Amino acid sequence: MRLVVVLLLLVPLGVMSSFEVNLVQHLRHFTTQRFPSDRFNTERLKAQKYIKDRFKSYGLKVVEQKFNSTIESDPLGIGNVTNVVGVNIIGISEAVSNRQGAVLLVGADYDTNGISDPIFNNGAGVAAMLETARLFTSAIRSKTFAKNFTTIFVAFDLNTKEHDIGSGRPGGWHFVQHWLWPYLKHSDINFGGAFILDSIMNINLNSNSQIANDDFRQLFPKTFERVVESERKGNFLAMVTRLGNKATTLKDQFSGSYYMERIRTQFRLEDMGFKGRMELNEVMRELTKPESIHFWSFNYNHTSVPLPAVLLTDTQELRVRPPMPAHCNKECPMKDLVTEDRVDFMDSTVRGLTRTLIRRQLHRYPDVPGGGELTLPSLLVTAAVFALVRLLQ
Repeated sequence: MRLVVVLLLLVPLGVMSSFEVNLVQHLRHFTTQRFPSDRFNTERLKAQKYIKDRFKSYGLKVVEQKFNSTIESDPLGIGNVTNVVGVNIIGISEAVSNRQGAVLLVGADYDTNGISDPIFNNGAGVAAMLETARLFTSAIRSKTFAKNFTTIFVAFDLNTKEHDIGSGRPGGWHFVQHWLWPYLKHSDINFGGAFILDSIMNINLNSNSQIANDDFRQLFPKTFERVVESERKGNFLAMVTRLGNKATTLKDQFSGSYYMERIRTQFRLEDMGFKGRMELNEVMRELTKPESIHFWSFNYNHTSVPLPAVLLTDTQELRVRPPMPAHCNKECPMKDLVTEDRVDFMDSTVRGLTRTLIRRQLHRYPDVPGGGELTLPSLLVTAAVFALVRLLQ
């Protein structure tokens, strides 16, 4: 009933615009392991090429950041330590970004640990990043919107924190330290923040599928209460943030966009912000595996300079995955993994993120009439959506 009331209130405001999201076109390129070893290197190179080709086709300026790291040569951690060359792939929609908080970033890691399912972790994340880039740049190419500020898309390589034994520095660390910070001219003034997509496919509507222990309760008490009330179902997208002024603004803007999707979907967004130091209990260890940790814990000249970043995730190993179909053995066809619920779950994330980027980073040409697929409401309407849903929760 609450959602019906919100819907009736919002229809006159014209917020029921939609995006034609097509994640499957990307997901089919990330169904195999992309671990940096001889055994999987062909698939890893194919993934790199696909990402670069997509970025170029979207009109983005493509930059490759190569870096040295070390890994265990065997995914199970029983091999030798091996030196490898990682490649972060960066696509830049460049503009004159001379306003505080202008530069925005969307990232996901494209390699795998050689063990976990390559679509769940993190094929879905990089596919969502690519689809967001496609939709965002299509708004520019349509001549409906013009660029105000620089927007960066990045596919991280070698997330060694996701490896069972990761001995080297991850690609996200190298990106923040050696590419992003110099790009920002060694100042956080013009950086608005990053959205990191990591493990966004596992929606589980079964009871007791979401792990919510005492560590979880202490870190995120409000989310813990809602998880318990919903019979511990893994039926939400987590928005994890190290709180600060810019990070709060960023997460609130995404929330406003995502709540528009909530009107049409069964999923909810959980705001899981934390302050201060990151105590590494079981829950925080899981939530600091993604590349967002390298923004939250950034140091410059021995001084802590936490950069704003929002992690969008299904909480990874804190959520039980629904059982695979009986006919699946070691590998399962993509059509059995990409279920309707999972597609809807990912699509909502992409739509919410695309709306956020367009609203923040672009402006509509004044002589272009309203309407059409990419029509977006004003910031005032977004604020109204956010306030209405909060009031009616």
